[in-house]
Amino acid sequence: VTGGKNEDQILNAIEAYTEFRPELAHRAINQLFDIARIQHCNQLLRALKLVIAALKCHKYDKSIQVTGSAALFYLTNTEYRTDQSVKLRRQVIQVVLNGMEQYQEVTVQRNCCLTLCNFSIPEELEFQYHRVNQLLLRILEPTRQDESIQRIAVHLCNALVCQVDNDHKEAVGKMGFVKTMLNLIQKKLQDKLCDQVMEFSWSALWNITDETPDNCQMFLDRSGMALFLECLKEFPDKQELHRNMLGLLGNVAEVKALRPQLMTPQFITVFSNLLDSKADGIEVSYNACGVLSHIMFDGPEAWAMVEPCRDEVMDRMWDAIQSWDVSSRRNINYRSFEPILRLLPQSISPVSQHWATWALYNLEGGMALLQRVLELQTSHEETKDMARKVMEHCGNFKEDPMDTGR
Repeated sequence: VTGGKNEDQILNAIEAYTEFRPELAHRAINQLFDIARIQHCNQLLRALKLVIAALKCHKYDKSIQVTGSAALFYLTNTEYRTDQSVKLRRQVIQVVLNGMEQYQEVTVQRNCCLTLCNFSIPEELEFQYHRVNQLLLRILEPTRQDESIQRIAVHLCNALVCQVDNDHKEAVGKMGFVKTMLNLIQKKLQDKLCDQVMEFSWSALWNITDETPDNCQMFLDRSGMALFLECLKEFPDKQELHRNMLGLLGNVAEVKALRPQLMTPQFITVFSNLLDSKADGIEVSYNACGVLSHIMFDGPEAWAMVEPCRDEVMDRMWDAIQSWDVSSRRNINYRSFEPILRLLPQSISPVSQHWATWALYNLEGGMALLQRVLELQTSHEETKDMARKVMEHCGNFKEDPMDTGR
């Protein structure tokens, strides 16, 4: 029996009418949408399969694409997640991406993007990684875009390049990811607007440049530093923005071949001034010091300017590090300690070594290199003290790894 009285009748109606009576199928999917949104769908697997079939059958029917994509959003949320197999969730992703590909209507695009947010990213989307990135970048291409879609799409882009391997990041960089994010930032600057899209765009650039030199190069080639300076000037009090921008520049500074492009009086002055920043706790000051630490690591002969003076900048770095609270709880997720550890066993820039030692405080790892810092005659006494603290802290962590205080 088909009808609209109960879930059984509604599902029967979708099944009976999908192929030849799309207007009736649309009405039934709309009723299913209400059940999933307001009540509870008891026949989840059947409902999902029927909606997927309807969306596949009527790729160019606006009403079915709108209601079907909206129903999928509610049928894939956390309430129903445990009942869904990997295979079924992949079918949902496929049909959502088909909708994004074939139908440019704003509501469909928004529903599809929202549905993707119900999945674990990047894990559940990895089997369609390139395709989903291409579709999201296409959505973000027009400079004038529906604000809510833009916000969701940038959020998804950011999530997709966080915690994935460098091959993925390089491939997405070649698709135009860096260019698209910089275009969005440029547009927000023109509008004098620092919103979530602006912050997510810088955060996405921070993620996609992490230990990926090609993407760092693209950022510089596409006038990224000019946009950084403009954002700093236009939004002097936006702490999250400053943190994201400096995190990204830390990635650029880790690439030896690119550091000469950061070594201009203007940039060095800006980084030095940010050492005094109290924005976002110590994060902006810490990241600015990280950028300068990598630059100092190249030695005095690479310092191609008279002003600011290298020694004066180093003094400011020492002062900044001394001012930080060593017990600061920092919400930073390092994929690799290698760029920091690289700064430890050396004598060319003691302040870089000191910053690296501080960076390892509260983190497990790098014990042998910290031991080397203690053994090096050129290590400053303050740096040795910090190294001992790090080692002592790591030792305590090993003895009592269980944190039962939360």
